Amino acid sequence: MFTTRTVTSIDLGLATAGPLFLAGALPPGPRVAIVGSRAARRDRLALLGPALAAMQAAGLALVSGGAIGVDIAAHRAALSGRVPQLAVLPCGADRPYPLQHVPWYRSIAAAPGAGLLFCHPPGTEPCRQMFASRNAIVVELATAVLVIEAAARSGSHGTGALALKRKRRLAVVLGSPGCADLAARGATGLPCEPDAFAPAFAAWLAGEAPSPRRFPVELAWLEEALAAAGPRGLSLDAVPDPLHRLVDLLAAQRLGLIVESPPGRYRRVS
Repeated sequence: MFTTRTVTSIDLGLATAGPLFLAGALPPGPRVAIVGSRAARRDRLALLGPALAAMQAAGLALVSGGAIGVDIAAHRAALSGRVPQLAVLPCGADRPYPLQHVPWYRSIAAAPGAGLLFCHPPGTEPCRQMFASRNAIVVELATAVLVIEAAARSGSHGTGALALKRKRRLAVVLGSPGCADLAARGATGLPCEPDAFAPAFAAWLAGEAPSPRRFPVELAWLEEALAAAGPRGLSLDAVPDPLHRLVDLLAAQRLGLIVESPPGRYRRVS
């Protein structure tokens, strides 16, 4: 279905063994991986346009996995913004997956500086194990990773955790359980409001340290409690008058000041 040429892991700078198959062009680095939930919320998908605009301005390419949800939406945004990109697919070139994305895959393969990387030889049907290996290749090909949205114990969360393990710069959009856990592990937390996300993401791309988030006066008690709790975080059991303070905790989460991970334990976002 797609005409490919064989490339080696050495050609791509990967630790992965075995040949891979490239249709179109391999976009030059540096590349930023954008991943996220299959059933993504509209407000999260709306952040992809500003994200790709910032990447274009910084001269960065996109790498993602071509999957339903955030992945294919990122690829579409890259096509619209003429951002070089690579879709890494967990299948053979004659059996692209998912099938409904074939028109988009054709557009990617034909776009300047863009291509499709098939992880397996022709005739290979995708299976569950291949998705994890595909995600590992996405991380290896990127210098930085952005997780738009992630459920707990999801593929997107696993990709973010792998990015931390591989020492890739990792940012997450706050507001989903998987992203909260990644922020608690050290990822940079980005606000979900479009007006605030765009400058924060551009600053992160530029390597700027995030500006310290200021707690409003009415949440000063929480800032003090978090400082006293230390790196393990503030347990809900240790919150004074938790029933009345629950509104404050929810407000602090909405402002991107704290994350709840694991459930019942709150940490300040760095």
